[in-house]
Amino acid sequence: MTYQSLKKQKPMSLPKIDVTIIDFDDIKNPLLSGGQARATFEVAKNLVEMGHSVTVISSRFPGSKDQKNKGIYYKHIGLGTGNIKLNNAVFFLALPFAVKSIYSDVILECFTAPISTSFAPIFTKIPVIGMPTMFEAGEFSKKYHLPFDLVEKLGCRHYKYFLAYSKINKKKMHSMNKKVFTKIIPNGVDEDFFKIKTKEGEYALFIGRIDIVQKGLDLLLNACEKNNIKLAIKIVIAGNGTPEEENKLQKMIKEKNLSNSVTFVGRVDGKRKLDLLANSMFGIYPSRFEDFPLVPLEFTSLGKPLVCFDIKGLNWVTPEVSVKVKPFDENALAAAIRLMASKQTLRNKLKRGTRVFAKNYGWKNISKMYEQFFLEVIKMDSTKGIGT
Repeated sequence: MTYQSLKKQKPMSLPKIDVTIIDFDDIKNPLLSGGQARATFEVAKNLVEMGHSVTVISSRFPGSKDQKNKGIYYKHIGLGTGNIKLNNAVFFLALPFAVKSIYSDVILECFTAPISTSFAPIFTKIPVIGMPTMFEAGEFSKKYHLPFDLVEKLGCRHYKYFLAYSKINKKKMHSMNKKVFTKIIPNGVDEDFFKIKTKEGEYALFIGRIDIVQKGLDLLLNACEKNNIKLAIKIVIAGNGTPEEENKLQKMIKEKNLSNSVTFVGRVDGKRKLDLLANSMFGIYPSRFEDFPLVPLEFTSLGKPLVCFDIKGLNWVTPEVSVKVKPFDENALAAAIRLMASKQTLRNKLKRGTRVFAKNYGWKNISKMYEQFFLEVIKMDSTKGIGT
């Protein structure tokens, strides 16, 4: 479908659209395959089932192939080394050339750490929708002592359209670009999770990308150190990151003498991941900053309550399904973990609301919201004479 054909559509018709999603990650990428890759896959899969065409532009990785997955065409650019940071840098450098070659009705750009925006709207007349997959350049500026936040502010000025996960994302984007047109669409969860039978094991679980600073894993280990003698359950940490981050995590566990109470199992996929989630006692998500992560939805969709910090990026996680504590307070985090582990009545109370809460975020309904937003943006952009 072209812009010209869109203009000829009858007012009540629902045109089939050609969508390109720019996402550094790929669900098959062994180096990463994080939450956004899963979100991209779920939305794209549902859009294809609705009759739309979807291409995902991702970074190359060792063994990557340009091919279809569930009807989604994955195209890879960049180097494809075993070094995520190098792949990321080259992906950004190659992206302008890739954007110029896109022939779609709409482009959805997943912002990527550390600078968020790729400045994609500069390189095309196709409407580009920014999405806050990683919209925390200020935090990465603190971590690396580089002005990523200034690049983010400059880049955000070029976007006409923005898909926000929450009011917080929307407010931040509007502080940098008052003219941007925004819709709030949250992340989602696989509806099949609601049907899975679960049980309560003798461990609490963290699952996610291994990034010590962002995910607050140092704070978690400090809390575990305070609980080492008092905690009857084990803490399992699952996920993958750069070799440096994984080695640092394992070293910290050893140095804090936590090897008997904390287990790092590395990356988990498929049935093993589902089993870990479904059989945990509760989830722990001690991030310092987030936008709208999938993991809390996965825990609650499987009937598991959550312990986390009361940060802005998790304000959508309600007290009915979680125990939230003062941000970055290790003593409070340790106490919350002890409380959740020792109080069956508390866990039972929180469990009652978990799946009810998560059912508000099923991917099929979320994907329909994407579809409507895409159609709205295409219509708005065509009436402005853009892309003709």
